[in-house]
Amino acid sequence: MRYLIFVLTLLPLPALALSCVPHSVANAYIQAANAKEAYLPVHGTLDFDLNRLPQTDWENQQATPTKTLIPATFKGKALRARGKPVQFEANVTLEVRCAGPWCPSPQPGDSLGFLRETAEGYVLSTNACGGFLFGRPTKAQTSEMQDCLAGRHCDGLVRR
Repeated sequence: MRYLIFVLTLLPLPALALSCVPHSVANAYIQAANAKEAYLPVHGTLDFDLNRLPQTDWENQQATPTKTLIPATFKGKALRARGKPVQFEANVTLEVRCAGPWCPSPQPGDSLGFLRETAEGYVLSTNACGGFLFGRPTKAQTSEMQDCLAGRHCDGLVRR
């Protein structure tokens, strides 16, 4: 054990990479369904200023913000459990959460997600290990969302 601790103290911090549990649309759906807050599943186009994303200074990692709020817009469809999706367009807050120096890198464009409803409006949260945003969703992810919404197979296992 002492040897392991000694070796770990010799490694630079980036070598101790972040380890995340695989995260799927079904995982996010289950988290949203079990949350106290209300969530709205959406599919469409997310737009925001990339320059506002947090940047990690690897020489001063402690300066990495734990949470960055970015104004954004979402245009597309609100997905419903039963029935057809409805047109949806709203200003949202993109909440980017970092875990130490590790931050997600969301991109504007085609997105699948879960908007948290708050008194101030909608919040779309992402983090270094997943969150509620899936950029450039695959057909499998879109099908997984449809299955969860329809009450079909939605077990939270990662599927490719």
